[in-house]
Amino acid sequence: MLHRMTHEGHSAAGRITANHLRRCLQYLVDNGHTFISLEHLILSLRNKQVLPPKAVAFTMDDGFADQAEIAAPIFLEFDCPLTIFVITGMLDQTMWPWDAQVSWITETTQKTSLDIDVAGKILRLKFEDAPGRRLAKQSIQNILREMAAEQVPDILQQIAHDAAVHVPENPPSAYQPMTWEMARRLESAGIRFAPHSITHNIVSKLTDESVEKEIQGSWQTLKKELANPLKVFCYPRGCTTDFGSREIEILKKNQFLGATTTNPECVDLSKDPQRQIFNLPRLALPDSITDLIQYSTWIEHFKSGRRKPLTPK
Repeated sequence: MLHRMTHEGHSAAGRITANHLRRCLQYLVDNGHTFISLEHLILSLRNKQVLPPKAVAFTMDDGFADQAEIAAPIFLEFDCPLTIFVITGMLDQTMWPWDAQVSWITETTQKTSLDIDVAGKILRLKFEDAPGRRLAKQSIQNILREMAAEQVPDILQQIAHDAAVHVPENPPSAYQPMTWEMARRLESAGIRFAPHSITHNIVSKLTDESVEKEIQGSWQTLKKELANPLKVFCYPRGCTTDFGSREIEILKKNQFLGATTTNPECVDLSKDPQRQIFNLPRLALPDSITDLIQYSTWIEHFKSGRRKPLTPK
């Protein structure tokens, strides 16, 4: 699982550089791993078919322009299948995600510290250095993801006001989405696209009607804009508390092939595939080759059953 990308020499916390991605893919090639598509994985699980040895599937979340411009060409260079889950409202340019707005606020505020009251909970935030800003971002995002979706815009507006930051209606350059034309060009080259909701709201915090709209609406937009989208859903944020049986039943009712989470584990072929298909775990691509080696060997599989799921960055 990957998210944001950056060019070499550009410092950006939490982003993968083009050269690092190339090193990772080359390591996997050199060590006998087989690149498979997400669709191949899910259909193999559904049909109880044996996967190729040392199989690896890659996905990206959200649909930002840097993913199309930097990451996708590298995957194509290595003939490595890639599925990009897109927030359709972002590509439609009708919104930009609430968690991206939190990042913008914490990155651009000139304040060095701030006490913010969020629904009666006081957050004491520090913006004195990069680690402090990252911690502030995570703290705000973690509390907002527990709120009902309709509360989030007003709370975000208050946080921006307190931080003395103007949040533009349209995303600034660092948060530009790819265009549908970019997506169509990549699709024709072999990249697959799949739905990641309309707004990136946490689906477990939505009404039944809103969940259905987020799932079906994002899928319908993909069908309208692209020739061959993949009917696999990616839960926004994707931790255990961000979706549940209601969302899984809606996906099954609408004949989705499966759904991905951000729970950090390898896919376990010994588990019941029917339960796992709508709870597919994913490991975030690490920023070091050492960690990649651990992730792509038995070591990670051994550890995955001995730790608690992590909250995604």
